[in-house]
Amino acid sequence: MNRFTLIVTLMMAGAATAGTFNPMPYLPDSQVDVLTRQVANQTVDRDLFEAPYATVIVGNVDIYDHFPYLESRYFQVVSDPAWNRLVFGEMDRGLQAFDGHGSSFGPLNRPRGMATDDQGRVYVADTDNNRVLVFQTVTEFESITLEPLFAIDGLHQPHDVAFSDGGTPFVEGDDALYVANTGRNEVRRYSLSEDRATLTATVGSLGSAIGEFAGPLAVTAGRTEGSHTTDVFVADAHNGRLVHLVDRENNLEWAGDLPHDLGVVTSLTTDHWGNVYAASPEGGLVKYTAGLKAVAGALSVTNRPRGFHVPSVTMTDHRSGTRQRTGQGHGILVEEWDSGSGLRMMGLGVEIKNAVLAGGGVASVDLFLTDHADLTAELSDPETGEVVHIHRAGQHAAGALRVALQAADDPAGWDAGEYLLTLRAVSTYDATRVSEVKMNVELARAGDPDLPTRLAVLGNFPNPFNPSTTIKFAVPAGATDGYSLRVYDARGLLVRELDRGSIAPGIHEVVWDGLNDHGGQVGSGIYLYRLVLGQEKSTGKMVLLK
Repeated sequence: MNRFTLIVTLMMAGAATAGTFNPMPYLPDSQVDVLTRQVANQTVDRDLFEAPYATVIVGNVDIYDHFPYLESRYFQVVSDPAWNRLVFGEMDRGLQAFDGHGSSFGPLNRPRGMATDDQGRVYVADTDNNRVLVFQTVTEFESITLEPLFAIDGLHQPHDVAFSDGGTPFVEGDDALYVANTGRNEVRRYSLSEDRATLTATVGSLGSAIGEFAGPLAVTAGRTEGSHTTDVFVADAHNGRLVHLVDRENNLEWAGDLPHDLGVVTSLTTDHWGNVYAASPEGGLVKYTAGLKAVAGALSVTNRPRGFHVPSVTMTDHRSGTRQRTGQGHGILVEEWDSGSGLRMMGLGVEIKNAVLAGGGVASVDLFLTDHADLTAELSDPETGEVVHIHRAGQHAAGALRVALQAADDPAGWDAGEYLLTLRAVSTYDATRVSEVKMNVELARAGDPDLPTRLAVLGNFPNPFNPSTTIKFAVPAGATDGYSLRVYDARGLLVRELDRGSIAPGIHEVVWDGLNDHGGQVGSGIYLYRLVLGQEKSTGKMVLLK
């Protein structure tokens, strides 16, 4: 192994601003925003990389009831296919290089995509050796080593890997590894044990139809609140689309796909809440919701990115003996390695977009959140600034939603008239990351709200859910016959008719208990609910996670 020293601090706090992506200092002590070839030469008198491709963080946080109270260790691994090696080390200590020579794995050959798990293992797509390598990281004080465990052979030009804890962190019986087996235009699923991987499912062949790929280059596993879901996302390079698969253990089911114009997507990753990030040298860094709705992009502050990683760390509370996996509120971007770009830190924030009044004199606003956030709506007198009402809408995932003050609260505290409405979204990663939107509204008298002006689903809570969820919707004044509320699976097949007949105008709630029309419990996955009233229709999406 070659050894050299470089001071790199990643997990750090700093001033945050509103925005979906917030560039953060990579070397704050040196006032360096981006680790570049020029910075590396100035710091360690060498290039450090030739062409970095991907990175992962192995992180641990320990909490005690005595000194030192809090200890944290963050180790970074970067693949460099041009120099056939991995560069790794603690974030603020020395870095080392592993090229495989002298190890049981032998020399690496163009290593690319990587993943890490809740046991401190690192998975590397050793592309031109047609295999995936599995390492155990061993840490002691400020040092880290990569110990070879086993290899997954019989692959063909694998470009990326993704780990899933099966929804149960720290329980190994349901762990899985997904491999973008690019040379065979397929995605493979392996069940993992301590010393081996067993192939359990494969999907794909060359083509552009459902069930086919043309160069799958990147893969990632879905998440919700830190744990993995059954969702798997694949970047299908030459077909220019993102593919959504569902893991059925012995089958990778095709759930849908989304065309894009980003060029070749070389990296996919998910955050703590399940949002999906795609990195593309031509298209920059783009964020999607877990339902693959585009949220925001960061093309202007990136230089041909090829990798993005949102770290998840293991937090151990020794006071209670509990452990949890927690996604961090920032990601590491791997860009073109030159004098002005390289490794960059991006803070994950929130924005309120497309906020518009719903109409009808009710304090209701349709809006779009770019990240999971705690949302409040504040009414104030535009002349005096006096706050007359605060509605705490609670936490919401990224995506479209409606905030309805009078429908959600016991209305009190204001008269009919004009008010200033302030919408405030606070990031659940960092309370200093706040987005605000202000607008003038004219409201009916409190306690005498207007009826809704259109048929609309207002979402379901909780979402994801297990075992039941409450669907909320608005029915306008007028015709009340021909009403139905039905649940469908991702293929469009009817699962359950929840309600039908006639219904009164207003705000309504209906509970779905996760059962089908035959009384059987349905499985994990994405489900649609469709509200129909006469000729009007409105649809929402929900996720059952077991």
